[in-house]
Amino acid sequence: MTTVSSSLSGAAQQGINVLALLRKCGIDPRLLNSPQARIPVRQFIKLCRYSSGRLNDEQYGLLEKPQRLGTYRAIAINVVHAKNLGDALNRYAEFSNLFENSFEFQLKAKARRAEFIIRRRPLMTVHNNFAVESALMIAHRFSSWLINERITLQGVYIDYPSPPFHEYNYLFYGAPVLNNQDYAAIEFDAGYLERPIVQNEVHLESYLQNAPAKLYLPLDESGQLSLQVRKILSDLPNSLSSNTALSDTSKALGISSDTLRRRLKREGTNFQTIRANIRRELAIHYLASSSETIENIAYKTGYTEPGAFIRAFKNWTGYTPLKFRKQLEY
Repeated sequence: MTTVSSSLSGAAQQGINVLALLRKCGIDPRLLNSPQARIPVRQFIKLCRYSSGRLNDEQYGLLEKPQRLGTYRAIAINVVHAKNLGDALNRYAEFSNLFENSFEFQLKAKARRAEFIIRRRPLMTVHNNFAVESALMIAHRFSSWLINERITLQGVYIDYPSPPFHEYNYLFYGAPVLNNQDYAAIEFDAGYLERPIVQNEVHLESYLQNAPAKLYLPLDESGQLSLQVRKILSDLPNSLSSNTALSDTSKALGISSDTLRRRLKREGTNFQTIRANIRRELAIHYLASSSETIENIAYKTGYTEPGAFIRAFKNWTGYTPLKFRKQLEY
């Protein structure tokens, strides 16, 4: 919820009713008082979409000037025609810098190390540091999508102190993060810069239509088929516990189970991983926004007995369901 609050700070400064926005996305506004509380990522994705739409700003009112809707598309169309990732990131930086907003971008490569750098422009405002985290995350995930391979980060550099609560592990896949640096950057092996761009404008249109889900979902669940599977599992009754969920989902898609497995593998994921992540998101939602018993939540998320659910939830979050719920009361 700290991330949620940060993402809404620009909208709040411009007089948008952020409490109404939260309710529209199914988020209890009272959770703003619980910075450690968590919500399903799908709700945050919905909030990002509504917030940027209300503001006509793809950076949620967090920079010196609005980044009008369509800006990312214009940048991405230029970038997707690059030959390799090095060319793509140079285009990304050069084209983004034309807008002369709060950030200046640069690709820097030396020996075996490459950095994609974000510096703050003098005398230009950044209303919340979430904009820095978001810009780094977008650069990483979009680059990974361009070459259809998750880029392993050797380090993440942040130009401000570490906040009490943050989403670094989620945003940067557990990469080491150094705070209080002279500039913000993601660092990776320079060998990635030679990887060819495998996407094209047709793929890009699909990518942009599903934004920001493509950015905030784990990279291995943001493929077109993965998104369809998530939707079907969310809509099918008892899909989280049924032994026939795979065959039911395949039938809904009009393909065989083997074909579904094969295509999901090409997108870097599998059916069980997607189902497990939906279970986690639902569990967090019920614990945060309802008074359902732990036993009922276990059943609703596809577990036949509470013990298995409690073990799974602790593995996901580090907390038992009861301890997670109690922390929301403070």
